[in-house]
Amino acid sequence: MKKLLIGTSALVAAGLVAGAAHAADPIKLSLGGFAGTWVTYADNEDSYLTNAAVGEVTAVDVKGDAEVFYLGSTTLDNGLKVSFKAEMEAGGRDKTTVNTPTGTANVTGDAIDEYAISVAGAFGTVVMGADDNALAAIAVTSPRVGGRIHGGAFSEGDAVVGNVILAPAGIVAPNATFVNTGGDSESVSYISPSFGGFTVGATYVPSFSQGDDTPAVPTGNNATDAYGIGAAYAGEFSGVGVKVAGGWLTADTANAGATVNVDDWNEYQIGANLSYAGFTFGGGFRHIDVELNTVGAAATPGSFDQRAWDLGLSYKTGPYGVSLAYFDSKAENGNGTTDDTRKVWELNGEYSMGPGVSLVGSINHAKFENGLTAAQRAVAGTVSANENSGWAVSSGISLSF
Repeated sequence: MKKLLIGTSALVAAGLVAGAAHAADPIKLSLGGFAGTWVTYADNEDSYLTNAAVGEVTAVDVKGDAEVFYLGSTTLDNGLKVSFKAEMEAGGRDKTTVNTPTGTANVTGDAIDEYAISVAGAFGTVVMGADDNALAAIAVTSPRVGGRIHGGAFSEGDAVVGNVILAPAGIVAPNATFVNTGGDSESVSYISPSFGGFTVGATYVPSFSQGDDTPAVPTGNNATDAYGIGAAYAGEFSGVGVKVAGGWLTADTANAGATVNVDDWNEYQIGANLSYAGFTFGGGFRHIDVELNTVGAAATPGSFDQRAWDLGLSYKTGPYGVSLAYFDSKAENGNGTTDDTRKVWELNGEYSMGPGVSLVGSINHAKFENGLTAAQRAVAGTVSANENSGWAVSSGISLSF
């Protein structure tokens, strides 16, 4: 893997130094992006709201998700295409500041949460910056319609994360069926050209601490750097579309001073879709394999493996689309502790009113559990404070531009 990345860097250097070649035209920025807003009715468990000290929550709420993309590219005289992108949060997600009763401002997120510079040629594409890793870029998961409703995806979406039906604090079960570890960390990735429908991708992430999806290590330490590689295929046979993708990522971890050390951290993903006559069926699976050892006289640790899978069916005809999908994930929490779990159903519909404009709707059911020891479960109110389930109905409008 290191040799591949070193070779990739050499290609970039060679292309940039070939250098006397100047762009035929300077890079000019253009705009793109998406926006969605919806009204949601959500029903949470009263016992959870009471015992988790959440208090009263609004059953009907208005939410949204919007980003503006700054995009630019140019083709140099030597044939290399150099591109730039930056994604700015435009509402509904990472607002940069909020006003508090004392008049101070709290930073709650980044205005620009992703940026990247890419260099593309006959050798493929190299992407450098704070962006998704290559495994996420090539991943195949359950099909979905519904535009930007609940974040625009099933994996990592609001319903799975716990922003629709509320998820108890501390759940570490994965929120995606692909490797999203180190999401938006600064990294370097390589995507090969397509050869007969096959594509290969590779990523190096120096530090997860900069990203949104730092993996939860049982000792409380974080993974530091990682290497990942994957492959995907897309083709058609007798009118049946086929998409398949898989990948592997291995990470080092920071274990200084820990009683329990992580020997190995490995993640695997696989997904497949079949499509025919407007129907698409498929899903994805992710496994996180954690191997631990002990330091000193510590007891032998239990299992801390994690996994997630989803499965779905969608149908599109003309301006109409509908999809039904299920997401299930768990994280094992060691000896004497039950698993953390996420279980979510989603029924979505959409109607395209015109280019980039759709009416969307969704019905969700979610159930979350934060794993507890037997002793914790014996404490009054503890179980209901760490488990929640409910239904939600949403409707709104989704834009892309």
